[in-house]
Amino acid sequence: MLVKNQVKLKDKNVAVTFVPQDAEDLWYLYNLLKPGDTVVVVSYRNVKKGNSTQVQKGKSKMEKVLVKLKLVLEDIDYIASDNNMRLSGKSIEPNEYVPLNSYHTAEVELSKDLTILKDNWDEYDMSILNDLCSIEKKADIGAVILEEGVAHICYVTDSMTVMKAKVEKSIPRKNSEYGTKDLDKAMNTFLTMVVETMLRHFDFNALKVILLASPGFVAKSLYDKIMQECTAAQNSQSSNKDSKIYNDILKNKSKFVITHSSTGYLQGLEEVLKDPATKKRLSDTKFSEESEVLHKFQIALNDDDGRAWYGLEEVTKALDLDAVRYLMVTDQLFRSDDIDTRRNYIDLTERAKNLGAKVFIFSSLHESGIQLNQLTGIAALLKYPVPDLDESDEE
Repeated sequence: MLVKNQVKLKDKNVAVTFVPQDAEDLWYLYNLLKPGDTVVVVSYRNVKKGNSTQVQKGKSKMEKVLVKLKLVLEDIDYIASDNNMRLSGKSIEPNEYVPLNSYHTAEVELSKDLTILKDNWDEYDMSILNDLCSIEKKADIGAVILEEGVAHICYVTDSMTVMKAKVEKSIPRKNSEYGTKDLDKAMNTFLTMVVETMLRHFDFNALKVILLASPGFVAKSLYDKIMQECTAAQNSQSSNKDSKIYNDILKNKSKFVITHSSTGYLQGLEEVLKDPATKKRLSDTKFSEESEVLHKFQIALNDDDGRAWYGLEEVTKALDLDAVRYLMVTDQLFRSDDIDTRRNYIDLTERAKNLGAKVFIFSSLHESGIQLNQLTGIAALLKYPVPDLDESDEE
């Protein structure tokens, strides 16, 4: 996503022009837009060309022209599977072909400008804007595709792969006289270089999947090397600047997915990402943390032990008691047409974070988000049982 105008935090009431580049950008724009926003978009329209006499006699010709529309949004139609987004609203700026207060629908096109004006860019908007401007924030998957002597460290989103670094090391062939001594030494050095590069580029807490792919057993050797480095850092008594990162890796050990590719170059990664079995493993892993928390919540809800509550009033009461361990909210609630409602949920999540609760924003397009929407869209798993949160405070 290209952003032509950055929002200034001290001046939120400004226009921002975006140039969406891929399907991922459309998803972020969908979460950023809401009814009541003003958009400026160009779209083709069929218009009658000719003088007034020709128009009256029906002799004018229809011609397709490119027009600029400035609309107050009333509806956003987004179909993720088709990468299609259509915006509908009333024109607030007339021109030669667009009467004032006329209704129009325009499609958001890739590589074409879309300007958004908001009365206020709130914290949720700003977090989305921040993600839009950073591939690191957009990527759920960190991938290392490698073979003996070469490795490619990448970020992967649903629609693109961006290589962040390449590691190369000359690896000698197996020598009949000296065996594999030189080969083993060179491979150990190579794997160490790859691990160090991963530490520089990957945020193991933020990424949802770390994919390691290679021909043969090189990917497994890299995983073993990473775990070896983590164990050594834990056992070391001396201070190590990477010790925190190694602890993060161990905490996120379950995020690693090791798979086979025919080559250690980028075409091997494309091959892996298209494999149905790998795609399912990656999808399961990407949403595993949210799914696991929702599963824990459902167990507690079924046990009726006072630790699982859903609904705005109940969750708010639990926050008042500083009893929330996990707060779960669907992105649908942040897209409310009512500004006060949207503001309320933003404040609620910020308050939960400040109290030390872990906040999960569920996608309404994923199964876990659909399930949560069926439970009002907001739920909390508590630190300890709190009974009767659903009882009215009125006597």
